[in-house]
Amino acid sequence: MGSTKSWLKRSPELLVYLFLFLIPLTHPAVRVLAKLIFLLALLQLLRRSVRVTKEDGVALLFPTYQLLQSAIKQKLLLFLKVPQGITPVLSYFLRFLNFSTERAINSLLYGTTVLALAVILQSLLGAEDYRELLKLSNLHLTVVRPWHTFVGHPLTAGALTSVAFFISSNLFLSSRKVKYLVVAFVTLIATVLTLDRSYWVGLAVTSLIAGIFYIRVKKVSAKRVLLFGAPLAILVAGTLTVPQLKERLISIADVKHNGSNRYRLAMWKGGIEFFSQSSPEEKLLGTTRFDYKKLVGPFVVKAEKEQKLPPIVFSHLHNDYITVLVWYGVIGLVLFTFFFGYFLYRNLKLFRLTGDEIWLAFFSAYLVLLIGGLFEYNFEDESVKYLIYSLLAVNVKLIHDRENQSSS
Repeated sequence: MGSTKSWLKRSPELLVYLFLFLIPLTHPAVRVLAKLIFLLALLQLLRRSVRVTKEDGVALLFPTYQLLQSAIKQKLLLFLKVPQGITPVLSYFLRFLNFSTERAINSLLYGTTVLALAVILQSLLGAEDYRELLKLSNLHLTVVRPWHTFVGHPLTAGALTSVAFFISSNLFLSSRKVKYLVVAFVTLIATVLTLDRSYWVGLAVTSLIAGIFYIRVKKVSAKRVLLFGAPLAILVAGTLTVPQLKERLISIADVKHNGSNRYRLAMWKGGIEFFSQSSPEEKLLGTTRFDYKKLVGPFVVKAEKEQKLPPIVFSHLHNDYITVLVWYGVIGLVLFTFFFGYFLYRNLKLFRLTGDEIWLAFFSAYLVLLIGGLFEYNFEDESVKYLIYSLLAVNVKLIHDRENQSSS
């Protein structure tokens, strides 16, 4: 009987770990668990056993505005039905449950490692769809882009694995535990093999920025920088010997012939032109995601025709900031950048004060997603959105746990 009571008492905690483990692996189960976590957290809030803080308000600032905007535009019911709309935000409410932040982070890393291993096998065995791995058919040594991973598009997988790389590498620097080094290595290789240029750029720029802060705060010697940087430099050089990776890398700067790049430039131009000619209300509040194609589509098609491209109106503008500006207006963009900026600043400040790499891990995780968002609307991606709000929840809980430890 005692063990049963103990298990029931720990069930919300175990639910958190299971939820975080499954984020990189499956959508349907995560949707169900997010709603269950929300209900459990709501009970805790109603009992007043946890308190709402300033950080909670900042984390939920943008989704609150999304709800208000959709209500003002009479699109609230439509917004609530969208899988990647408000449901992923419910994962933030795990912040109000009792769990170990270390185990929570480990659960996310373990799940992402499973995803990363599958991506590596898909790419190196020529399985564009992960289901081909399960069938063990038509497999051969090569390098292909894994078009259908556990979480869908390789872009999504790249977001998850790059975040896991920065978290695990910082945890290794902090603890020197081999398991974090293994996770960092596997997720780095997987990010490279997604052939996703957005997160290649994000990986490079975030490594540079986070590396500079790490060197300055930890006062790392030039010798240690060389020892740490040499293997990464060798890995990058090694990728250039693989034709598929080399061609993909070179195409990043090709704005004349690469169709993907040309479409992006056309979409961005069309979105900005629409915004410049839109009404004051649309500038302030945006179009909503539902009226986007009707209102913005003609501007995008015009820009694509100028580039001599077959006209295609994609579901978004392949850029976090332009898409948020068009869909949610100036107010939305200000709130979006403020809430991310707040947590970047907060974690960087904590890292500089304490020297604890966990804060640099959170800083790097948000930064790589924001840089990747220059070329994709990753905030629209369901798995990435679950990841973002789960990370915020663990981040805020860790901030308050550490503050409570200091004051006691």
